[in-house]
This record gives sequence, C-alpha cells and structure tokens, in this order.
Amino acid sequence: MAKMIAQYSLVCLLVFLCACGYRFSGAGKLPGSVTRVHVAMFENRSAETGAEAIFTNALVSELLRRSGADVVEKNRASAFISGDIRSITIGALTRTSDDEVLERRVTAVVDLKMVNRKGKKLFDVTGFSGDEEFAVSGSNLSDRASSEEAVEKVARRIAEDLVSRMKDDF
Repeated sequence: MAKMIAQYSLVCLLVFLCACGYRFSGAGKLPGSVTRVHVAMFENRSAETGAEAIFTNALVSELLRRSGADVVEKNRASAFISGDIRSITIGALTRTSDDEVLERRVTAVVDLKMVNRKGKKLFDVTGFSGDEEFAVSGSNLSDRASSEEAVEKVARRIAEDLVSRMKDDF
C-alpha cells in the first residue's frame, strides 16, 4: 500500500511539473523564435567610464549561454538588440556613528529593445535596474576596484534577468 501511494505521489508531482510550464533556466527561445541576433554596443549615458563594454559583454555572454541564439554581425542577424545605460549611481549604504561610510551600493538603470529586420519591436524594457553592495576599505585604490567589481556584478545580474524576460513563455 505504501509503495502504491509513493508511486501515485511521484506521478502527481511529474504531472504538476509538466502542467505548470516548469522549465530549467536554459530552456526557452527569444521572441519571434530569433536564432541569430546582433547586439550593438550599449549607449553609456552614465559617468562610469567603460560601462558600455561591461554591459554589452555581459548581455552577449548571457545570450550565448542561455538563449540558444547565435550572436552575429549585423548583416547576418534576424534581430537587433540595442541598449542604453541611463545611469549608474554609487551611494552610501551604511555609515559609522562618526559618519564614515562602511558600505556603498551601485545601482544601474538600463533600457533595452530588440527589433526584427523589419523594425518590429520584439522586446522592450525601460528603466530596468539592478544593484550591488560593496564594502569600503578607506583606500581609494581598493575602493575603486571594489566599485568596478560591483558594476560588473550588476551588469551580469541585469543581463541574466533581461535574457530570462526575453525568452518566450516567461
């Protein structure tokens, strides 16, 4: 009797997982079943030097890793992705009683759109944000390195979230 209940429970669980649309994170396609996409360099409207390359590389890496699409040159693409880094801000998160900063937070806000060859919008997001905290050491060189590392983490996290949102049936 216990074996039959266990088998029934397993079957119910499998039916539930299939019926609810559960997928592993790598599953799914880009909108319009796009298989070849061109990613333009992000437009950097922030004061953070080099952020355009960091965000573009993070998006390309995530598309290659999880979308099933090839990232190709413009003349071979069936869709085109462009993005704007609207802002990157670095603010104090925690302070000591003497008003010294212990932790800072990097916040980035981006816009992204994907269009097909005919200019039809396949995906569009405005004001998408992500953040990352980092400790402040008091050394300018160390703090700058920590800040840059936090920007890279934010870029990767935003890219992961955007690719997840882009995929069909999200």
